[in-house]
Amino acid sequence: MANKKYSLIATLLTSSFAGLLLSPRLAIASGDVVLYASTAPTRAGTWSVVADSTAAGGFAIANPNLGAAKLTTPLASPANYFQMTFPAYSGQAYHVWIRAKAANNSFSNDSVYVQFSDSVTNTGSATYRIGTTSGAAVVLQSCTGAAEQGWGWTDNGWCGLGANIYFSTTGTHTIRVQVREDGMSIDQIVLSPQIYLSTAPGERVNDTTILAANLPTLSTPITAAISDSPSSGSAPLTVNFDAKVSGATPSSYNWSFGDGDTSTAASPSHTYQSSGNYTAKVTVTDTAGATANASSLVSVSGTASSVKLRVVQANIQYGGQGTDNLINLGRTTDWLVKLNPDVASLTEVIGAWNDPALISGLMKQKTGLTWYTWYVPKYTGCDEGIMILSKWPIASTAQYFMSYQMPIAEATINLNGKYFSFFATHFQWPGDASSERQVEAGQLINFASQFPEPRILAGDYNAQVGTPEIDMILQHYSGGWDSAVSRGVASSYQDNPPGLMTRTRRSRIDHIFFSSSASSVISAEVPDQRAPNTASLVKELIGTSDDLGVRPSDHNFMEVTFDVY
Repeated sequence: MANKKYSLIATLLTSSFAGLLLSPRLAIASGDVVLYASTAPTRAGTWSVVADSTAAGGFAIANPNLGAAKLTTPLASPANYFQMTFPAYSGQAYHVWIRAKAANNSFSNDSVYVQFSDSVTNTGSATYRIGTTSGAAVVLQSCTGAAEQGWGWTDNGWCGLGANIYFSTTGTHTIRVQVREDGMSIDQIVLSPQIYLSTAPGERVNDTTILAANLPTLSTPITAAISDSPSSGSAPLTVNFDAKVSGATPSSYNWSFGDGDTSTAASPSHTYQSSGNYTAKVTVTDTAGATANASSLVSVSGTASSVKLRVVQANIQYGGQGTDNLINLGRTTDWLVKLNPDVASLTEVIGAWNDPALISGLMKQKTGLTWYTWYVPKYTGCDEGIMILSKWPIASTAQYFMSYQMPIAEATINLNGKYFSFFATHFQWPGDASSERQVEAGQLINFASQFPEPRILAGDYNAQVGTPEIDMILQHYSGGWDSAVSRGVASSYQDNPPGLMTRTRRSRIDHIFFSSSASSVISAEVPDQRAPNTASLVKELIGTSDDLGVRPSDHNFMEVTFDVY
């Protein structure tokens, strides 16, 4: 994958989404929705995240001033938009406020259209819906003759307060912001049923108001948590589970233990027969039909001295850009959830776009677990880098900047008392840069040797087995995929069958290496990530059968499961 350089500067280390945000200057009412636009997981076309010290969380989302003509009506299928989700009630009036600034403080760069997944009028008629040509125009100027200067708050009105927004159902809704005039930057979006229902959160010009990001919890009286004992041990391991319920009277329990078995008991016991790391989940329903969910990790070792470890290598293609040219970290993390790694090496993560926090936040939202991260840029000041994502605590971290502006990230990970050294890296491209990659291979081998066994080295190496640079690594480590192929435990799909030639892009350039003296391969997978019936939507063609459907990246993800001693 080509090395792409941009001008923003950010280096991020986070294990929690909130920790990256600047301290808010104002509190908000608990029912107010406050979105930081830079965290939008779906971005299409010309919208991009930019670093801005005056914006909420230090980032904004911006559309460049390209001199395009103003759109007189919203588009049902726009090329340039971003989307976010938020919780809201049906039948409740919400007022929409956006904090924005126009390029050059120009009236020609100061407006967007806003649409929603299920918005209605106060009489219940559909309006401003995604996929239609109906949308609310939000204009920063706000009235004829008004000045523009820096950040300012505005709504969907003109020379007066705009109409409130309602929703047809209670739950999660989607907001889409599409271009009306290019050249606009946005950092905060507020949907308020309370204190900002008729008053803007801040000033119309030269505003400095930063609200605390907020996704209110829709009132449900029931909450749940899991108590499990023990939470780790050797197979066969019997675990006693209990659902701690508060706020309501439970009427039913639905347990999933992560190994295919289920239970409807309030406090079940379950025996794990095989080693592995399992996510136990429970859904509790109360007498009114409301539900609450909880999750817990259980680690089962094959013997007293070994643990099962599931590793994923994923080049997410420059911040989650799929082969339809749509940036969608929601889609990226959906696949990570399916592959269920204990630890993952992610390549082409964009620190300048806040990707590490977005990815870990989405993973927590989708799994109920806390995910730990370590991000290293390609070189100091570079927007792009690599990231280690782990569901197990990171005990320590290190980094190394190789020659030719390429990085190594190391994390020592604690899997219930079993420590291992995990490395993520990205080697130089293009294909004829073998001599440069050989230098990097030597640097990786030397750097990794400073850390204790067991070691696992994952990354986009931009080289295949049989090249001098990969052969250098294989003198010290074994290849996870090749070991699985030789043992007959590798799986993929019909258009990319399992074997030594299985592709991660045009060939197999993504690898997971391991110290064979301290680990052994149980299985490996390269999944079919093509969405069905989407061949016509593929914009980035790589010239293989993978072009027959949209994928979340131009690389196939790879998973290898190990026994680690």
